Amino acid sequence: MSKRNGFTLVELLVVIAIIGILVGLLLPAVQAAREAARRMQCSNNLKQLSLACLNYESSYRKFPMGFVPARANYADNNNVEAWGWTVLVMPFIEQGNLHSQLGAGQYSLADVLAGSNPNLVNPVPVLQSELAAFRCPSDASEDQAKSARHFGGGWGTNQGSHGNWKPGLTNYFSSRGTRDSNQKVNDTYGMFMENRAVKIGDVSDGTSNTFCIGERDSKYGRSGAWCGTRNPFGEGSRGFYTCTANVRAPLNSPSPPNNWASKNRGAGAGFSSLHTGGAQFAYVDGSVHFISQSIDWRTDSTPNGHSYDPNPPEDTMGTYQRLGRREDGFVFSIDP
Repeated sequence: MSKRNGFTLVELLVVIAIIGILVGLLLPAVQAAREAARRMQCSNNLKQLSLACLNYESSYRKFPMGFVPARANYADNNNVEAWGWTVLVMPFIEQGNLHSQLGAGQYSLADVLAGSNPNLVNPVPVLQSELAAFRCPSDASEDQAKSARHFGGGWGTNQGSHGNWKPGLTNYFSSRGTRDSNQKVNDTYGMFMENRAVKIGDVSDGTSNTFCIGERDSKYGRSGAWCGTRNPFGEGSRGFYTCTANVRAPLNSPSPPNNWASKNRGAGAGFSSLHTGGAQFAYVDGSVHFISQSIDWRTDSTPNGHSYDPNPPEDTMGTYQRLGRREDGFVFSIDP
């Protein structure tokens, strides 16, 4: 008899089956480890952005505004593109060169698009850049905004003949509190408003009990634009919610059933993430916490008008809404 070399077909099938079982057992663990690493990087991004806001406050004695109106007369800013808070803090997150290239300290976003910055002849490719500092690694979306959030039709875009260009994305949004519509005068009760800059002394609920920055995903919330807003007056897909968010909508509110374009409940106006079970938030003190999507949220807190009350009754707002407000007198904290 000749000596057998190699394996029989049955033996090979058994080995393959065993390897398949082992891979099946290991794959969930590998995926979990990868998501843990992505979540950690996202947490670090939020940490750096919150520290940038604190450094901005140390330099200017106030936090950045949610966006910077392009013109001194606020009433003239309809459809006039404006820089978002993300651009204002760029010098504090090692993006000073980009801030200088954009001329953000000298020109408005509308002026840059119109061609006023002689050092940036074609600004659109720069404004479409993907910046890792503004992206959650768990959000594997396209690098530019979806078509519904293009910046076409703005004053600067029309002046520069750029068409319906789509800006680079951000997953990180400033917290504007509980108001939904654009506020020319009224307080939004959050940390980033359109009508004035908030000071550290305005956070009477405590810096460790107040949201500063949170996440919004691309799949449901369609994320936003790191450069700012196409229409400071708008509340829809290209309005100020491209750079800020409120706590009126439940955390991780999907679209559907909560239409992303709805100003009251939409995923495009609130906070959300693709992390399982919740989203991450940076607080005003610079700490970062994961907030469960099952956090207490009161369905009756916004329709009955209490979102406009500086001191609403305690039982009309959930913990989530209270964390989004800086000075309502009800202090809530979430353990890390």
